[in-house]
Amino acid sequence: MQTKSISRVKALQLMGGTKGKYFSAAFKKKDGSYREMVSRTGVKKFRKTPDKKSFAHNLDNPYFLVYDIQKKGYRVINLETLLWVKFGGTRYDVIGNAN
Repeated sequence: MQTKSISRVKALQLMGGTKGKYFSAAFKKKDGSYREMVSRTGVKKFRKTPDKKSFAHNLDNPYFLVYDIQKKGYRVINLETLLWVKFGGTRYDVIGNAN
């Protein structure tokens, strides 16, 4: 597996550009614990309020909404604590990781 370093902005663009394909991501949760998940974007089937958008869609916050394949539910990735993203056989380490 290839490894590259990218900025948080590039990581956001990478996850947003997956076009519904699976990708993995690791980040620190709000309570400080480590979390890895396999997820995808663009899933609309299980939305409880199809006409209402999530708070993660606001441009003034550092969150990215995904569908967690393992937990079968929507989750939010905090871009400020994002550690790495795996997509297309490449692991992208995020530069400037939060402690």
